Amino acid sequence: MPQRNNGIAYSYVRFSSKRQELGDSLRRQTEMAEEYAIKNGLKLSSKNFQDLGISAFREGKRASLVDMLAAIEEGQITAGSTIIIEALDRLSRRGIDATLETVKEILRKDVQVVSLSDGLLLTKNSLNDLQSVIRIAVAADLAHKESERKAIRLRETKGQQRQAALSGKPINKILPFWLQRTETGYAFSDKAGVARQIVQLKQEGKGSNMIAKALNKLGIAGVRTAQWNHASITKMLKNPALYGAYQTGETTKDRELIKLELVEAYYPALISKEEWLLLQSDQSKSKRGRRSADNPYSGLLRCECGGALVKRKHTVKEKLYVYHGCLNAKDGRCTQNISIKGLDGALTTILGRLEFKKKQTLDQSIHQERQQLEARINDLNSKLQVLDDIPLSVIKSIGTMESRLKEITEQIAKDEREQRGIEAVKSEKLSSITDGLELNLLLKRVLKSITVIRSGNGWAVKVLHLSGHKQNFLMVDGEIKFLSDTIALQNLLAGFREATENN
Repeated sequence: MPQRNNGIAYSYVRFSSKRQELGDSLRRQTEMAEEYAIKNGLKLSSKNFQDLGISAFREGKRASLVDMLAAIEEGQITAGSTIIIEALDRLSRRGIDATLETVKEILRKDVQVVSLSDGLLLTKNSLNDLQSVIRIAVAADLAHKESERKAIRLRETKGQQRQAALSGKPINKILPFWLQRTETGYAFSDKAGVARQIVQLKQEGKGSNMIAKALNKLGIAGVRTAQWNHASITKMLKNPALYGAYQTGETTKDRELIKLELVEAYYPALISKEEWLLLQSDQSKSKRGRRSADNPYSGLLRCECGGALVKRKHTVKEKLYVYHGCLNAKDGRCTQNISIKGLDGALTTILGRLEFKKKQTLDQSIHQERQQLEARINDLNSKLQVLDDIPLSVIKSIGTMESRLKEITEQIAKDEREQRGIEAVKSEKLSSITDGLELNLLLKRVLKSITVIRSGNGWAVKVLHLSGHKQNFLMVDGEIKFLSDTIALQNLLAGFREATENN
């Protein structure tokens, strides 16, 4: 015997793909719920629940389903109400057990469930009705098996696409915004200029937030949203498609992406691989953005003991005092417990005196070694594919060469970063930059450390460049009193030698 309802109905809509949202799924499910409510004399509540673009088979996080179940549990959706769904698979496609548990959770609170395509009206009494339980189980089992079949077909399709990509053939997939599909492959889209602008801003030391603000200020529309945000900028800069590579992968049932083969030279390259590696280096150095925004020397300032010098603030009688102290001194690992006052002002002066010496032409032999290693590894891998019995020594050799290749690639990236960093920094007047994060990124392109050491009644400040160049300053009461410079000294000695030889 059906239980009495209170005349109020709620709809729950779910679909799993963006294509369904752009298509008919949302409209169809909404209209079906409205028609059922009118036909059965129910008032469809304005409070409805939608999980759009979320799979019930993969059990993605479905916020609206959770909200609906919580509303039922807390009595906000009262006993006698009706939940209208298109089919039971809207609740779950994880099989009989998962579906039954969700249905039970609803029915036990005297809330009815109407499954339109299954022709089911489920009430609390249905839990003890064998026919209803069987129909729920059959519907859940069919939905689960259909989802499994779809998942298998999708994996097979993805696998075929991966093989096609490995052979260099264009595939049907969502492309980065700076690329478009052509009859023969891929080409740059009309958005490529925006992508180049983003890369240039990053190479100049701008963080993702600063880049997004700059684009929005210029009125440049986002890719899928009206404006840019730091997340879309960061995602773009991490994409190997920037240098023409396509990262193949496979998604597990838990929605975890497993990276597989990386197909080099698959897309038109916007930048070189070396430039892309430099961007990744900058990304890793800007992860502590908030700290760097307040302290532009974060990650660079060091005490003589090797510990980090941290910036501290203290207010006495409404007057703010700013000073630096060794982090190790807090737990007794450093004896330097004197507060360093006036360091910010002194560092601003130092920035105006920093000199950057560009390295000589990079050693081309390391590039040649990388090319030779890549060719050798590719040759051995090709031979392994046709061998039935693979010698262990060959596998070990490949492993050794790959390790060396990684070292070389990292060294090249480091050298390129230093070169590009110097060029970027030389174009800026560092002491005039007011954005802490931007200044921090620029400094980390050229400096290895800034070490502060107690010296008499003042402080010795040693600036070590990534190039090996050193500059030393003496700070007393927040003012720079003395400067020594390895480059200046070398020039002085060279001039002295020249004068001696001429005499």
